[in-house]
Order: sequence, then structure tokens, then C-alpha cells
Amino acid sequence: MSDGIKEFNIQHSTLKIAATLPDRVLVVGLGTTGVALVKFLASLGKRVTVTDMKGQDQLSFSLGELAGVPFVSRLGGHKKEDFIDHRLIVISPGVETDNEYLKLARKEGARVIGEIELASSFIKEPIIAVTGTNGKTTTTTLLGEIFREAFGEIFVGGNIGNPLINYVSAGQKADWVIVEVSSFQLETIETFRPHIAILLNITEDHLDRYPSFEAYVSAKERIFENQTASDYALINSRLKVPDTIKARVLSFSTSETEGVDAFLADGLLSVSSGEKRYQYRREISPLVGIHNSENLLASLMASHLAGIEQPVIERALAGFKGLAHRVEFVREVGGVRFFNDSKATNVDAAKRALESIEGGVVLIAGGKDKGGSYGAIIPFASRISGLVLLGEAKERIEKELGPYTKTYAEASLADAVKRAFSVASPGETVLFSPMCSSFDMFRDYKERGNIFKEVVWSL
Repeated sequence: MSDGIKEFNIQHSTLKIAATLPDRVLVVGLGTTGVALVKFLASLGKRVTVTDMKGQDQLSFSLGELAGVPFVSRLGGHKKEDFIDHRLIVISPGVETDNEYLKLARKEGARVIGEIELASSFIKEPIIAVTGTNGKTTTTTLLGEIFREAFGEIFVGGNIGNPLINYVSAGQKADWVIVEVSSFQLETIETFRPHIAILLNITEDHLDRYPSFEAYVSAKERIFENQTASDYALINSRLKVPDTIKARVLSFSTSETEGVDAFLADGLLSVSSGEKRYQYRREISPLVGIHNSENLLASLMASHLAGIEQPVIERALAGFKGLAHRVEFVREVGGVRFFNDSKATNVDAAKRALESIEGGVVLIAGGKDKGGSYGAIIPFASRISGLVLLGEAKERIEKELGPYTKTYAEASLADAVKRAFSVASPGETVLFSPMCSSFDMFRDYKERGNIFKEVVWSL
């Protein structure tokens, strides 16, 4: 499709909604989401200003992506006048919603929303939204595989790396829109309404951003805020169901069956849908661990709600091998197995990885501390023969976990891998499950995981 035709399709299909938006829009943050926002808003003829705390040299890739797109840039810091001079401000997920500039803008009457809210206002197709502390990306990706097998035309994106606004920009018409949404994105919704909303789990995370765990929970629960009685809320049975939910609530569990709509028992994933109950052999999926059983149950429930037949679902389950950087087997060297779990950016994710691996483990952990306790790892101490730490959080982790196992501190990931290999005995596993974000030493968890794999392959 030529750029001219694509632009016409965008304008033609969204003209009425676009006309309700101000002519001038401020975009805060110029990462992947910010770039997508600028392109879309400029295609609507809006006059776009972008502000970012990073300077031009740090944003050279993003600026290159916007070559030829008309916009005004305010880089290297925020200016008060930019915020109070716009009636609509669209923020990227990483931007804190209560910073002083946004507070001032709201006080002056500005509307502050996120990309997920802006994009969803243009979408009429049914949306499946997935959130939770852990398992979001695996579940969203698996749902994409199942629905693509069944329907063909599917959009999969959101917090998974492909901003939802790209779906609108492309003028695409899918049968279903499947998105991963983070608590950060849910903070700024107004009308975002998924037909099927999935809450996988909630454990301590992002306490460096939220004033309390309760505030983090409240942000996650906003996924149900705009649903109606014709929608569905799929919730892990271990979680409290918010009193405000209007949607039909369905629950899933790996530890109980009474009153639960989908459960794991005797090696079977059992799902109730309407008058029927469907059963799947757990072993049909290559995904291991209790946490992945929960991801599977949620995916099966959503798939049956969409009317997908069991043979179609089984084909997709059998073919889905999992994600890179999530308990990903790298190689075995001298009888020692290496697993890359760089996506474990919180303690609960590392706990789930340890539950999935049998035998002795040398754990490599550390990074940018997010404020939660590391105590959930203590019950695994008898299996952890060594703990190799790096990054900003290493001293705090050593203080909490050091009394329970032999601990080593290293300056780089390469040194940490080599130390772990020297400590591990044949038959043990070296698990890289950081429990922290990557931003103290790396661009993101993907870069961190790729470097880990490179070092392992160099041994």
C-alpha cells in the first residue's frame, strides 16, 4: 500500500474521532511508543510537539525513525510552558503520571492520556487485554498463535513491543485485537474497554514507582473499569475480585477445582465454556512450570469464549515453544545446564523459574532495585548452592539472602557467568534470573539476556 493510500485510509476511517482532538498535541517520551504516536498524530494533520528528558544524541535512532515526519522537538529536559500550552498530552508508558509537569498541566485543564487510551478510541474490533505481574507476554503471544490459527487476521501488540496505535495507523481490520497492558498504561485509561480482560496474578513489583503495593494493585485492576455485563473478566482464583466489576467473572486455578471455571487436575487442563467442558493433556504444551499452567488456562478460557474449536487450539498449543529470555535453555557445558531468564525483572518471576527447574542451582541475580523484598527466594536456599550478584541491587540482595547461601559479587555479567560456572557442579543448573530491572547496566532485558547467552556460548 502506498503512503498516500495508507494516509487516506487513516484519515477516512478516523475522521470523526480525530476531529474531536485538539489541533496541537504534546507527546511525552520518544521511545518506541512515542515514535508511533508522532507518526499517527502527524498523519491526522495534528501539530505535534515531543518532549523527552534525553538529549538528541541519546535519541538518534528514534529521530531517524521520524525522518520526514513534521513535529517540533523539545529534547534534553522538560519545559513548563510546553505542558501548560497544550490541551491534550499523550504520555509513553515509562513516564510517571504524577510528575510535576503533568500535575501542572492537569491543573490548567489539560487532558492527559496514554497511548493505549488514544489507540483504543479508534478501535471497534473486540479487544482481549492481558495484564498481571508475570506471564503477560507469554499469554499474549500464545493467544496470538491460537487466534491466528483460527481466524488469520489478528493484531498482537501493546506492551509486548508493538504499540497498539500501530494497528490504527496501518488501517488494519483484524478479527480480534490482542494486547498486553502494563499497570503504567492502565494508569491513564479513560474509556479503554476490553471485551475479555485477563488478570493473571499480582505480586510485589514496581514499588520504586508506586507509593504502596495497594496502589500497584489498584492500577492493575483498572483493566476491568469500563467493562459491562456483556464482557468477561478472567481472574486467577488466588486474587480478590474487585467489588466494582460489572463483567461476567470467570476464574482459573492450578490448586483447586471447586467453583473454578478452569483448572489443572491429574495432568489435565479442564475448561468450562457454556454447557461444555473441554480437557487438554497438560503435556501437549512444551511450556513447563505451574506459572505456565496458569497462562495456559487463561488462554484456553479466552479461546473458547471466542468460539475456537479444540483441535485448532491443540495445534497452536503444541507448536508454541515459549519466549526468548523466559526460562530459556541455552546450552549444557561440562554437565552444567544454563538457562536465560533475563525477563525475570521481579522476585516472583525468579521464584517461578526456580519452581520450574529441578536439582541444584547457581543463581545469577541483580540489577536495578525495584523496592520489593527478596525474601520469597529464601525457601529455595537449600537448592541454591551459590548466589552470584551484580548491579546496583547486589548489596541489598546479599543482605537479605546472603545468610542462607554462599554469595559472590561480580562487576560484570561476563564475570558473573564465569564465576557461576566455576561454582556449579556437574548436574546443576546456572540460572540467570535477575529479580531486578536491567536499566542500571543494559538498554533492556533483551540486551541483558543476549549478552548472557553470548558469554555462555563463549565458555
